[in-house]
Amino acid sequence: MKKITEEKNVKIPLYVTVYETICQWLKEGKYKPGDKLPGENILAEQFQVSRSTLRQAMLLLQEDGLVGNHQGKGNIVLSNQDLKSNGLEKVGNPIVDFCVQPIDRTVTEIGFQPATRKHQEVLKLKPSSIVAVIDITYYHQDTPVGFAMAYMPHEVLEKGDVDLEDTDRVYAFYSQLLSSGGLYSDTKLRIVHARERLANILGIPEGDPLLIIEEELYTEYDKPVVSHKMFMGADLYEISLKRKSK
Repeated sequence: MKKITEEKNVKIPLYVTVYETICQWLKEGKYKPGDKLPGENILAEQFQVSRSTLRQAMLLLQEDGLVGNHQGKGNIVLSNQDLKSNGLEKVGNPIVDFCVQPIDRTVTEIGFQPATRKHQEVLKLKPSSIVAVIDITYYHQDTPVGFAMAYMPHEVLEKGDVDLEDTDRVYAFYSQLLSSGGLYSDTKLRIVHARERLANILGIPEGDPLLIIEEELYTEYDKPVVSHKMFMGADLYEISLKRKSK
């Protein structure tokens, strides 16, 4: 690699040049989501800069949501290409969007039950309505990294002409719904401690912290389409939220 020299007349700081080079690597696919970047000593030697300069570049990459630093693991390329362009303020699938490891596969289970009082209230259903209960486990390789429980009025699936015997199609419909646009949400974020069922599903010790996103999604005509809870390991997710003052 061409040496980056320090000269008084160089206007662009060295750490910016390092930052831009690594950004280009990611854009070209030299390092893919979930890959670990070389260690800081190796990168500093490769760029022929000090470790402090290298760390400044890494901080920029982390601020942009391109790289996450995890204790004991180093700098990992995030699954999203740029969290700045897709924050939590945009309706989507946070388990897929913000996991620091790429989601390789999902396992979906579906069942049906009469609408509970809570479902009747949240999803604006009649007592006689049927609710689809969709459980989705998300995996990176063979490791579960997230779990979602979605409650959807049966009529929503029916109108979507979904084959309810095909769990892959059910998941595809759910994912398409989240990315379809024109949806609004009522969203809450909390930290909880994993109880026995979730601990077993995610393969973590009981009592470990989990990030939970509880959300109701509805159309512009105030018609609820899904209520779901998403559970994510606190050390596997970095969530972006863009804010500004009035």
